[in-house]
This record gives sequence, C-alpha cells and structure tokens, in this order.
Amino acid sequence: MIFKSKDSTRKISKHPVEGVSGVYFGKDRFLRVVEQPAGRPEYVSSISNTATKFQLADKYGNIGLIAHNYLGGRLFHDVNLGDDIHVMDGYGHTRVYKVREVLQYQAVNPRDTRSNFIDLKTNQLCTASDVFKRVYQGKHHVILQTCIKKGNNEEWGRKFILAYPAEKINSRR
Repeated sequence: MIFKSKDSTRKISKHPVEGVSGVYFGKDRFLRVVEQPAGRPEYVSSISNTATKFQLADKYGNIGLIAHNYLGGRLFHDVNLGDDIHVMDGYGHTRVYKVREVLQYQAVNPRDTRSNFIDLKTNQLCTASDVFKRVYQGKHHVILQTCIKKGNNEEWGRKFILAYPAEKINSRR
C-alpha cells in the first residue's frame, strides 16, 4: 500500500523499503546509501555524505546503516529520540521510522570488531555478540551505527540509533 505525504510528492510505503538508496533526517540532512561488497561485513564507505548498508542486518529483516563518525556518521549525532527517519529506495518510495532508542557503548578494545563493550547507561559489561543481538535482532527496525570519538580515539565507542516503523501515515493516495 502506498501513501503520499501532504508536503511531498514522495510515495510513503507501509512496507519495508527494498534496495535502500538514501536516508533523510530532515533539515537538509541526507545520506546516500551504498551496499557492502559481498562477504565484507566490516566494510564501511569512506565517501563523505554516505552510509553503508550493513549486510548482516538483512538476515534479521532489519536495515542497518553504518557510517564513520567523521564522515556521514556525523549526522547521526544530531538524531534524537522521537525524530523521524525517512528511508528511500531508488524508485521514489519512502518508509518513515521513528527513533525509539539510542544506545551507547564504550569499546574495551576499540579496534577489535569482537571487542567487549561497556554500556554507558548501566556500566554493564557486554560481549560483542550480546550487543549485536540487542541491536540487530527483533521486530523490523532501522539501525544507525557510528563510532563515538573520545580524545584522539575515533573508535572509542559505538552509538546505535534504533528507529521503528512510524505508526501514523497522514493521507492515503
């Protein structure tokens, strides 16, 4: 089912968007989305104003978008609870998601993809597997992931923004 927003000519979809090509955060904040090369789940694009679609999230029916905090991920730091995220495909279809959670972790070994993490809210020690399951599994949602910089360490921690399908779409087409 396709919907049309009052203030836009974009088609708003009630179903997950296939083939993500962009993400819009409002206020002229937009990132183009590129795919990871097959079999390279560690790959993150080094192109400015770009997010990388995290292929492992697809296995769980979710959309993971990762970006370096000094490139596209810098926009993630301005996304707050309750904000809308518009995920677009290459055909002009958009699905709106609402930010419901922001999770932040310190990486015990920042350059190790399998590092343990410390939840910055609870100070609980978590394995990489625990964090992955918490963030990437479950009911359909979008995940924005970037690193947290502390001092000169660009990879000190990780930030995850979880957004779930918006429940209300204004007008039907």
